[in-house]
Amino acid sequence: MDSSSLTFEAIVTNFSEISLEALNSVLVLYDEQILFIGDCCARFDKFKYFREYLHDADITINFSDKKNEKFADGLLKGNPNLDLVTYLTWDAIDFEKYDLVFCVTSDEEALLNFFHEKYGTRINSGLYRLAVCSISELILQVPSNGYLFPVDEELNRYVKRPRPGELYITDEEHTWAEEWLKEKGLRAGEDLFIILDSTSIRSKLMKITVYFEFLLSILKRTNVKILIFDESTIGKEEFYREWLDADNMKKMIFSKGLSLRDNLCLIASRHTRLVFGPCTGLMHCSSSIYNNCLNNGMEPASIPLMITYTGVYSKANKNAYFWWGNAPLMHCLLLKMRGGRKKMVELTNLTEEEKLLDDSLPSTEYTADMLLGFIDAHLQEHRHLSLQNH
Repeated sequence: MDSSSLTFEAIVTNFSEISLEALNSVLVLYDEQILFIGDCCARFDKFKYFREYLHDADITINFSDKKNEKFADGLLKGNPNLDLVTYLTWDAIDFEKYDLVFCVTSDEEALLNFFHEKYGTRINSGLYRLAVCSISELILQVPSNGYLFPVDEELNRYVKRPRPGELYITDEEHTWAEEWLKEKGLRAGEDLFIILDSTSIRSKLMKITVYFEFLLSILKRTNVKILIFDESTIGKEEFYREWLDADNMKKMIFSKGLSLRDNLCLIASRHTRLVFGPCTGLMHCSSSIYNNCLNNGMEPASIPLMITYTGVYSKANKNAYFWWGNAPLMHCLLLKMRGGRKKMVELTNLTEEEKLLDDSLPSTEYTADMLLGFIDAHLQEHRHLSLQNH
């Protein structure tokens, strides 16, 4: 048996002897690069339940890849279930500060080798009781032969329980959003409609001609402004000018070059009455923002109408129910062929068996009339609710 095996056995033994009730400080070592907002929004939603399971121990999360800072700042700022977010290399972390380390990495063998080289002598002699738990497969959802460290199956079950996630916007951020929108021409009494027009996968979007037919109909409404996000400053305003006349462009607001966090604050604006878009990350963020608002006492009538339209999912991307089955405030639309005709249905109205079927039509099959009819009907419900509450 080589010395690294001794180190590994000692780490496993130390983990088996951990008392969760006695934990003071834990580290989540997140070593994978984040690529998609929706994926990490779903993961970060779980920190509330993670802290519950750990009996309110202090939690630090470290991202060794600095490219993750955009996502961490956007989705974790203000989260009361985390105590610290850091961006350190393994060698710069003082692991001895933590009672337990949770690792998220596709190469746990490399992490074991690091621990052995830096701490092996002290671990093997019992001078340092390093305990490590793997949550790599839980978080990454990809089986791998490289997962070595022990797993807490009870933790996995606890965290995976289907519960709505939350995203936290501070009072100061709410104030900033109102001021920004005012500077961009949004007046008192006007409603803000946020239309999401891009995704990481082009096939999630409706046809461009249908999109602008839909948009032009929205623009005909009085006291409405439309917000379009252009985080990467790719020239969306110029593109929209090719489709819309000057009068309609006056009703458009473009957030150019703002951070992910800034755009989330705009979604949380008290002026927002509609958030509409394909199955994409910002729709998941919208759902989490308003789950938190509702839990903090916001009247249901004040929560904007949130609608996502979905199409065909690949096996790797699961299905609409996987992504939206636990989003109580979101209206998730699917397009089905029923009786020889295209029919738009809402996920919550399907039977449990139907929710799991992969028989939806592509997003390119939606028509503007279908979507506008749904929006009109549900905005009326929102107005009725609002009148009842006043």
